[in-house]
Amino acid sequence: MTIDKSRDRERSEGEGRSSRKARRLQAVRAGNLRVLALEGEHERELLERQLWRQGWSVRRTFHFLLAWRSKALEKPVPAERLLAHWLSEQESDNRLVDYLQRELVSIGWLQDEADFSAALNALVVSFEPARPLRAWRLFALNTFTQLSERIAQAPACVATGTENTEDSETIASFAAIYRRLFSLLQGSSLLDVGCACAYWPLLVAKGGHCLPGPIVAVDRRAEALRLSALLAETLGLAAQLRFEQQDLCLPAFLRLGQFDTVTAIHLLEHLEESQLPLALRQLLQVTRHRLLIVVPYEEQAQICYGHRQVFSAAKLQFWGQWCLEQLEGRASYWCEDLLGGLLVIERHQQP
Repeated sequence: MTIDKSRDRERSEGEGRSSRKARRLQAVRAGNLRVLALEGEHERELLERQLWRQGWSVRRTFHFLLAWRSKALEKPVPAERLLAHWLSEQESDNRLVDYLQRELVSIGWLQDEADFSAALNALVVSFEPARPLRAWRLFALNTFTQLSERIAQAPACVATGTENTEDSETIASFAAIYRRLFSLLQGSSLLDVGCACAYWPLLVAKGGHCLPGPIVAVDRRAEALRLSALLAETLGLAAQLRFEQQDLCLPAFLRLGQFDTVTAIHLLEHLEESQLPLALRQLLQVTRHRLLIVVPYEEQAQICYGHRQVFSAAKLQFWGQWCLEQLEGRASYWCEDLLGGLLVIERHQQP
């Protein structure tokens, strides 16, 4: 797509020069969606006028310009969609997730997990369309830097359940969660299950925790592990972690062995409720001392995030008691409010 800056500038300023060259925008395509990165408000205004002239339906949100059109008027589903933004590279971090949720999911423009994931990927890559891996490294590094700075703003012993964070601001929320988990680490080894971009195990490694034992991060998605390894290399922490592709619900997961502390942060809500007994048994078997489970509390499952079930304080207590029964009383547990819920399973040491 081309934005002809010269023609609009000549109209508005009455200039007779026509030699200015239009800037060609490189769109990132995901299905019927194209994502464009613009250079500020002026370019947004030019694109918006151009889309109107071409018959697109246009809507503006705080961070985005949305446009769509159908090949036939009777078709309710757009045949083409365009998402334009004027964000800076410094804003390419986990705030993009918040922006998409608040501004696009809320109006039905993004509806399911696949649609949301495709839009997020295209949005991240739009900062470096010719180098997608570099774009994702920028996103991950910016997010990690933000998390590190926010965690450093308060000591690890501060109770974070009632901490004042921006509503739906995921970076602030996870920084609060990680601060609390730092104070609960036990022993010299850590297994993080469902690591995603591996921010948590990398923060543990950066802080010098769990030494000299291993820090292992697992996820069932190969693309998540590739990004995790790239971020670890960028931070100079690659030698301190091990990444493995594993599915919590498969028998091979148990080959990982046992770890002093095991964490599952915002993982269980991605499983079907029928999978919980198996998943919890697997987690208990790889836990030597302490299992830390964090879940969001929701009234409805956030389908765009891939959530399959909702948790409440009562439900978390139920599964805490269930784990205690599985361990035949050789353990204790407690629950906390932590921007959602935290379940701590403490295995008793064998005499």
